[in-house]
Amino acid sequence: MSGGSWPAISIVIPVYNGEERLPPLLESIRMQDYPQQRLEVIIVDDKSTDRTVEVAHHYGARVVTNGSHNYDIGKSIGIQHASHEFVMFIDDDNRLTQRDWLSRCMGALLENPDCVAAEPIWFRYDKGASIADRYTSLFGMNDPVVFYLNRRDRLMQIEKEWVLPGRVVQEKEDYFLVEFTKETLPTVGAQGFLTRQALLKKTHYQPFFFHMDSNLELAEMGFNRYAMMKLDIVHLHSKSLAKFIRKLKRNISLFHRYSRFRRYKYDITLPRLLWVGFLMVTVVKPLYDSLRGYIKKPDVAWFLHPLLCLIVPILYGLVTLKEKFLRQRDYFAGAAY
Repeated sequence: MSGGSWPAISIVIPVYNGEERLPPLLESIRMQDYPQQRLEVIIVDDKSTDRTVEVAHHYGARVVTNGSHNYDIGKSIGIQHASHEFVMFIDDDNRLTQRDWLSRCMGALLENPDCVAAEPIWFRYDKGASIADRYTSLFGMNDPVVFYLNRRDRLMQIEKEWVLPGRVVQEKEDYFLVEFTKETLPTVGAQGFLTRQALLKKTHYQPFFFHMDSNLELAEMGFNRYAMMKLDIVHLHSKSLAKFIRKLKRNISLFHRYSRFRRYKYDITLPRLLWVGFLMVTVVKPLYDSLRGYIKKPDVAWFLHPLLCLIVPILYGLVTLKEKFLRQRDYFAGAAY
């Protein structure tokens, strides 16, 4: 395919103080064999106080301003400013791992006109990364609750076939073409998610773009086929276990605070939730999952899993109680006013 015939892509990157994180990501985009004249890089800057804007301009990116200090509003702004038929969402802590990364993803979408999106199925494993980042890439997630609810969208490092929910319609050299239902839809939509702008605009993407919610809406409309690419992507999640836990705590809080705007709520019953909690805190299943991973790919990071499976349910409980208390306090304060 000649350079001018490749479809144009708008790459949306929400950023706050990304001076250090942005250059490796933008380098990985500029090193793609995809025609650079067909790429529009949009940095949605949340009024950074460092050199983020200067770095973005150095790499030829277009900068638009968010200022809401809300990541999901930032992605919505990015969609509104996207000029092209295809849109890709990527975070500033991601990196594309090979020169043909974009062209392979686009090739899958062009082969399947009814396909919603293309997304990599592994996080890149790096022996030199922090123990928290190695854990994330080994298990293919950053929340063990999502792991045991079977809602993760990435495979473990030891998984080479599609073992997650969804029906494999076809397997190609580069991807699994998977059909989901609204009940089996995993947490697709971020960190290297290439999709069609026309589909995004069929959903409620303003003022917040919750990627899981929009994909759920599309599944309900019958748009439910995805190219799950046999590619990986770097995800520099946390430099330490303490930071991993802080980020998880923040994400739980944000989920509660914006729950009235959300549609994707996992649709879990109380018995299933209790069963997942039981699996996690009794440690036997988490330890088994760690051991089977370690046997195939030795790394002590596997054994963070049983520890986190003890900590995370407590964290969920405490944060949920705190958010409910704050909501009640604000309600009564408003009533008194």
